[in-house]
Order: sequence, then structure tokens, then C-alpha cells
Amino acid sequence: MAIGYWAMPDHKPDARTLKALQGVARSLSRLSRERARAAGADLTPQQAESLQLLAERGVISTSALALMLGIDPSTASRNLAGLERRGYIVRRRGAEDGRQTDVRLTARGKRTAEAVSNGWSHVVASLLERLPRPERPRVADALDTLARVLDGGHR
Repeated sequence: MAIGYWAMPDHKPDARTLKALQGVARSLSRLSRERARAAGADLTPQQAESLQLLAERGVISTSALALMLGIDPSTASRNLAGLERRGYIVRRRGAEDGRQTDVRLTARGKRTAEAVSNGWSHVVASLLERLPRPERPRVADALDTLARVLDGGHR
């Protein structure tokens, strides 16, 4: 049986792993909200993440952005409409497929994406400072593995 794109596993995770992942998910959600606020703009976490993805990848179609964010294309379109109204992005008919809408950052969007990224870098640096130096590579490896699993092996 599948839930969304997740298949139901044959076994349940142990309580320690489950509790740890739930705590990480909650904390990352909180940090995501803080990161959006720290950018100095009135952004939702999804909008902040959209700006960062656009800064990293350049031009992205609305449907590809929705897939990367794990949201419905109509939700992505509404989020992008707000970013467009405030001058962070521009949307144009797709160059390769006229049915697609390509999204790119404006100069203002690039500055804001940079502020979001810098804020995130400061948060991560602050978190890493709390870890003993010898444990940091192990944590980075574990996070990379987890990110790869969450991305479906597309990293």
C-alpha cells in the first residue's frame, strides 16, 4: 500500500529513530520559518525555498518547482504569484514547451535569495558549533544519506 509516493514499509522504525526524525522535522520546520523571516521580506517558508531553488538552478518551470517542493502545481502557482507581485520573480511562457511557465529571479529576487541563503548559513554554522568537532563529519555524512533517501536517490 502506498501513501503519496511513499510505500508502506514491512516494519515500523524503532521508537528512538521515529522520535528523532519527528524532532528533526519539527525543528527544521521552525528553522525554515525563521529563515524566511530573517530574510527581511514578508516570505512564507515555501516562498523562501522557491527563491533559493531559483537562485541555485536559474530558470525552473512551475511544475518542476512544485515537484522539488513537494507541493501541488496550483499551490506553487499561487506562491509564485505572490513573489511576482512583489517583484522577486518573472514568469514567462516556456521556451521549449509553450504549455509550461518558466520562472526566474529578478535582481530583487536574487538579493533576497542571497539573504535567505546567508541566514541559513548562519543558522547551520550556529548548529554545528554545538557539536563536538570530531562528530561533525559523521553528522554531515548521516545528513547527506538522509537527504539522498528523502530525494529518492536523486542527489
